[in-house]
Amino acid sequence: MTIQKWGGLAALTEACIYLFGFVLFFSILDPSNVEMTSCAAAPCIEDVAVDKSQRNVEFMLDNQDSYFLGYFVCGIVFSFVLLILVQAIYRRFKPLAPELMCFATTVGYLWAAIVLASSLIFLTSLDVLTNDNHHSIEQTMMIYQSVSIVIDALGGGIELVGAIWVLIVSYVGLKKSIFHPWVHFWGIVVGISGVLTLFSGLSFLSTLFLFEMMTAIFGLGQIVWFIGLGFGMLRENNPI
Repeated sequence: MTIQKWGGLAALTEACIYLFGFVLFFSILDPSNVEMTSCAAAPCIEDVAVDKSQRNVEFMLDNQDSYFLGYFVCGIVFSFVLLILVQAIYRRFKPLAPELMCFATTVGYLWAAIVLASSLIFLTSLDVLTNDNHHSIEQTMMIYQSVSIVIDALGGGIELVGAIWVLIVSYVGLKKSIFHPWVHFWGIVVGISGVLTLFSGLSFLSTLFLFEMMTAIFGLGQIVWFIGLGFGMLRENNPI
């Protein structure tokens, strides 16, 4: 089987991983469904925020194995499958735009490394939080918040690196008419939404609902893009 066929299977696998992640983290592992039993009748905003964070930590530790599975599949497996896809895209697109695809491939490998690193950081913190009984509540919360900041910085909250790869691949594909135009047009939309997650931290943009949804749009949009890309690579008869 050619590298392009492997790339098509990898793209479809990435779509399945995204679907698995959305179902797991936004449905099954949703701590908002757990009532905050320690709240006073009329708690202040600070108390609610602290209690909510503590509830999230307790929920995570109570569901340690499920979180481990989620980050293993959506982080580690995703990263290595992404390497196959990036290499396949590079081999297919390189003859048409060699310089641009060299840059895009580097960004794609960087994206895979970032996702892998953030997942390993989370899994390590999970082990520390569950196996070390010497932590006070304050120490546990500090570890949790520190890890959350690092993971968000590496891609959980800012999707810039992955978005740049999607944008370049979609631009080259559209310009060179490689696959169906809708696949590349949609990829550009997804890529732009990912880039915009970088600016959601600006004070005058952070309150806009559209910018709050950019991460979700990037993730959900990628499911459709990966499916279109995967079928396009599998259907095309290319000796590479």
